[in-house]
Amino acid sequence: MTENCWEFMKCGMDGSGKLGICPAVTEAKAHAVNRGKNGGRVCWAVEGTYCAGKKQGTYAQKVLLCSDCDFRKKVQEEERSKFRQIYFRS
Repeated sequence: MTENCWEFMKCGMDGSGKLGICPAVTEAKAHAVNRGKNGGRVCWAVEGTYCAGKKQGTYAQKVLLCSDCDFRKKVQEEERSKFRQIYFRS
């Protein structure tokens, strides 16, 4: 597996910090998508994830915010033609 969002962001939302666990960590339906662990490489498509310590909300609310995310850009570059954009509802 490759680097997941919680590793890239160093947010501690994988359970190693004080804030709890982000839904991207536990989204098993997304496991292996873009070569990530659970929702770790499609965090922009998982509702209720956290960014900068704040809960983000629905996919529709996150579309613009996450389109400029450095992590998403990294995943797109690494995956190139195999990049998968999907939507997961919690």
